[in-house]
Amino acid sequence: MGFDQERRSYERLPRQFRVQLIPFAFTHNRQPTLATRCVNISAGGILLESDTFVEVGEKVQVRLFLPRLNKYHPSYFKVFESSVDQNLLAVAEVVRCETNVPASSYNIGIKFLDVYEDDWQALYRMLQSEAEAR
Repeated sequence: MGFDQERRSYERLPRQFRVQLIPFAFTHNRQPTLATRCVNISAGGILLESDTFVEVGEKVQVRLFLPRLNKYHPSYFKVFESSVDQNLLAVAEVVRCETNVPASSYNIGIKFLDVYEDDWQALYRMLQSEAEAR
């Protein structure tokens, strides 16, 4: 996949997409969803802000709700374009978790480990399009 390149090899764009961060737990019903806010995003990962501390190295499931993602999807039939509930699901790793000042929240750096290739391509194309428009 294209995201296993070196750290910070993709341009980061400030975006406030809705994100669900779900740490892996032994039983499915014990998987809590953490409240997070997207600070910025790249094709390699995202920076989140959260009130909850997450251990560096922890594997998590990330669901990004990205309006217009399907517009950039290589296998999407555009006649049925709808921006409702378009999302990207990824397995990711927490690569940093730093306390914000004042100590009321945390910045959590997330690196994508496994994303369906067509979804990753759509994300990459969407971010490239937005970067070119800036």
